[in-house]
Amino acid sequence: MNNDKPLKFKIPFVVWFLVLGIVSLAGSVYSKEYLLFTVPLAFITLMFRNYRNRLDFLVWCLIIFFNAVLFITLNSFFYYGNLLLSVYILISSISEYTETAEQEKKDYRELVDRAIQSEIQKQYSELDDELKITYKKLKEIFKLSNYTILPIKLEDIAERVVEGLHNLGYSGVIIFIDDNDKEIFKKSGFFPNIKKFRENRFKEIDKIYISDDEKSIFLPLYSDKGKIGILGVYKKERIFPKEIEYLSTYANSVATSIAKTLYFDKINKLQELFGKTFESVDIGIAIVDKNFQVETVNSALEKIVGHKITGDLFENIPELLPLRSEIEGVISKKQPLDTVFSSVSKKGFIYRVKVLPLASTPEEKEHIEKLVIIIEDITEKEKLEAQLLQTEKHAVIGKLAAGLSHDIKNPLTAISAYAFTVKKRGEKLKDETLINLGEKIEDNSKRAEDIINKLLNYAKPSYYKEKKVDLKEVLNTSIDFSIPASKRKNIKINKKLEKDVYVYGDPGSLQQVFINLIINAAEAMDYSGNIWIDLSRNGDRAVIKIRDDGEGIPDSIKDEIFDPFFTTKEKGTGLGLSVVKRIVSDHRGEIDFDSREGEGTEFIIKLPLAGDE
Repeated sequence: MNNDKPLKFKIPFVVWFLVLGIVSLAGSVYSKEYLLFTVPLAFITLMFRNYRNRLDFLVWCLIIFFNAVLFITLNSFFYYGNLLLSVYILISSISEYTETAEQEKKDYRELVDRAIQSEIQKQYSELDDELKITYKKLKEIFKLSNYTILPIKLEDIAERVVEGLHNLGYSGVIIFIDDNDKEIFKKSGFFPNIKKFRENRFKEIDKIYISDDEKSIFLPLYSDKGKIGILGVYKKERIFPKEIEYLSTYANSVATSIAKTLYFDKINKLQELFGKTFESVDIGIAIVDKNFQVETVNSALEKIVGHKITGDLFENIPELLPLRSEIEGVISKKQPLDTVFSSVSKKGFIYRVKVLPLASTPEEKEHIEKLVIIIEDITEKEKLEAQLLQTEKHAVIGKLAAGLSHDIKNPLTAISAYAFTVKKRGEKLKDETLINLGEKIEDNSKRAEDIINKLLNYAKPSYYKEKKVDLKEVLNTSIDFSIPASKRKNIKINKKLEKDVYVYGDPGSLQQVFINLIINAAEAMDYSGNIWIDLSRNGDRAVIKIRDDGEGIPDSIKDEIFDPFFTTKEKGTGLGLSVVKRIVSDHRGEIDFDSREGEGTEFIIKLPLAGDE
C-alpha cells in the first residue's frame, strides 16, 4: 500500500492478499491443510515489495524463505520466525524512516540553499544596481571636485550640477546661487511649484527642507561666508533617507565648488587689478629672491634701466652695486632701506631707492625670502627743488641788493668824491703820497661799486631784446673784449667756429656769458696756456665749447660752482658763473662742464638753433 507503484499494480496484490486471507481463515476453521498452501504463498507474495537496495532484497528473501520452510517443517517454531520478520520490518521501517528523514532534510537543505541562493542573487542584483547608482553619484561628486581644482564659471557649474543629478534619475533639479554681483538660477526637468519657492522661500531656507509628500527636497549651500545658494531635487517617488544622506554630501561638494570658484574669481580680479596697478605706476618695481635673482619687474623699471631685466639684480642695474652691502643688510637686519643715488649710465639723473622685505606673516618676517626693490626717478623733483632754492636765493639777494643800493652806494659816491679831492690836493702840493692814497681810494670805491652793480644786475629780473644772433660773430667779439692785449702774449686761443650758426636771444647777454667763461679760463691758467673755443651744430642745437688746460676744478666743489657768492678767487664776487647759468637758462639752453684736476676744464653750452625765417 505504501509502494510508489501506480494503482494498477497495487490493486491486483491487494486482491491477492485478500483472497489468501479468506482462504487461510476458512482453512483455519474447516481444514488446517489449506494453511500448508496459503501461508507459503503469502510469504512468497511478500517478496513482491519495494527494496531499498540489494542487501535489503537478499535479507528479506532469506527471512521469507526461512519462515516458509519453518512453517512446513517445524510449525511450532513458526511464530518465532515471524518475530524475526517483525523485527526486520521494524528495523527496516526505522531505517526507511531515517533515510526518508535524511532525504527530507537533504531536500529541505537544498530548498533552503536554493532560497538563500535566490535571495543572495536578488540582494546581489540590488547591490549591483545600487553600486551602479552610487558610481554615478560618486562620478558626479568627482566632477565637482574637479571644479574645485580647475575652477570654471558659476553658470557652467550650475548647468553641470542640474544635468548631472537629472541624469541620475531625478525628475527635476534646480540650483540657485546668490552672488553679491548677480543671481544665477538653473533648472532641468519638471519641478512642481518652483516659481512659488523661487519668489518666497529660497531666502528663508536655512536648513534641509523636505516637502510633505517627501518627493521634493531643498538643501541650502553654505560657505565660510554664509549661505550662497539652494539646491533642490524632485522625484516622482518618495525620497529615501539614504538618498537624503547622499544629496547632503553632494550639496556640500556643490557648495565647496561654488565657494572655491567665487574665491578664485576674487583672486583673479585682485591679480588683474594688481597687474594693472603694477604696470601703470611710473615708479620702477622689482621683486627679487634672497639671492637677488629677479622674479618680477614692471615696465617702468625696464624703461629706467633701458633694457629687459632678467637674472641677477646687480648685473642688470650696476648703479646698485655700491649699495649691495646695505641691500643685503635688509635681509639680515630685517630693516628697510631708503637712499638716493646718481645714475652712471644716464648722467644727471637722480634716483631714489627703497628696499623692503616682502613678508606678510611673523614667520616670513623671521626668514625673509624675497625683497621689493623700488626705484623712483626724482631728477625733475630735484631740479624743481634746486630751482625753488635758487629762487629763494634770488629773493634774498634782491632784498640784499636793495639795501646795499641805498646804504652803501650813496656813501661810496661820497668816498669817491673825497678821494678825487685828495688826489687833486696832492697834485697841487705835488705830494705823491696823497696822490697814491687818492688813487687807491678811488680804485677800491670803483671796485666796491662794481660789486654792488653786479649784485644788482644779478638780482633784477632779466629783460632781453630777443633777435636772431650769429654766434660766430658774438664769440669773436667776446674774445677781443675778454683778454687785455697786454696779457695775450702767453695765451694761445684756438678757434674752430662753424659758419651760419644762429640762435634767438640777446647778443649783449650772450656776449657777457662768453666773456665771463673766457676770462675764467685765462685766470685759471694765470694768463699762460691754451684756450680752445669750438662752435658747431648738433641736431637742433648749437654747441659752444670753451676749454682750457689749467689746474681744473677740484671734485669737492664741483656741485657748488654755479651757486651765488661761491668763489675760489681772492677778490672774486662769486656771481660770475651764477649769472652765466641764469642767462643760458633764460635762453632755453643748458650749461655743463667737464673738469679734471691738473688737466683743465671744459664748459659746454647748448642753445636751441633759430628756425628758418
